[in-house]
Amino acid sequence: MNQSASERRLKAELDALAKPVKGIVGYSLYHTRQNHRIALNGDEIFPTASTIKVAVMGKAFEEVTSGRLGYLDKLAIAPDDRRGGAGFLQFYKDDAKPEIKELIHLMITVSDNTATIMLAKKLGVVAINEWLSRLNLKDTRLLSAIPPEEKELLALREKWGMGMATPNEMVALLDAIRTNKAGTVAACEAMIRILTHQYFDDLIAAQSPPWVPVASKSGSIDASRSDIAIVFSPSGPYILAVYAKEIEDRRWSKENESQKMIKAIARKVYQHYHPREKWSPPPGHDAL
Repeated sequence: MNQSASERRLKAELDALAKPVKGIVGYSLYHTRQNHRIALNGDEIFPTASTIKVAVMGKAFEEVTSGRLGYLDKLAIAPDDRRGGAGFLQFYKDDAKPEIKELIHLMITVSDNTATIMLAKKLGVVAINEWLSRLNLKDTRLLSAIPPEEKELLALREKWGMGMATPNEMVALLDAIRTNKAGTVAACEAMIRILTHQYFDDLIAAQSPPWVPVASKSGSIDASRSDIAIVFSPSGPYILAVYAKEIEDRRWSKENESQKMIKAIARKVYQHYHPREKWSPPPGHDAL
């Protein structure tokens, strides 16, 4: 694919920001109005961490809009559903029965791990992955709540953890939501609204002005950091996915070099398409 001088310049700048990271970095960028596509290791598989939760949400909305599942149906929290880490459901009372709507919102907005397991079990990991296949996403897979008979998925989980994907396919997944190809118009619009309600909004979302809507989902495990987003910018919507794996810097702090790299790439992209924009992250923003 022939790239314009502007695309080549931006790719060189983004590659330079990725290069210092001690690990493997991949990113994919698609500017929908200008039809720019830029990638580094765009077809390489990365561990998704929590970014795969977008796929669980997509399948959940398919079930809801088809009438096979009620948005306000309630699910009991089984003892083996509770997961540590992000989220509030792990602290709910034993007799709590959250609604499907609540599970979806908590899974995405605060990355609730218990909600993810409950939805994955209800929907079925095989069914979720089949939904991804129908979107022509061949290397993106959920690898949680796997039945014991699914030996191939279990083997993949040993390598990738919660999920696996390529940067290019994650951009395609978000674009399918943006263009109403991942479900009904109502479902896709609901998914975008949920993705804009992020608690963890300090990576891609923090690198554009606060009046610019950003629909995003981040993911973190010890050896990997990632963020994916649709930025509804004045120049037109663009989709950015940035992943890092096998990283040496595994600090759980804002000083982590992969997190700083994701922010730098996101900032550079926004600046490139809005060269006259005077806004920049204000002093002290990294402390918030």
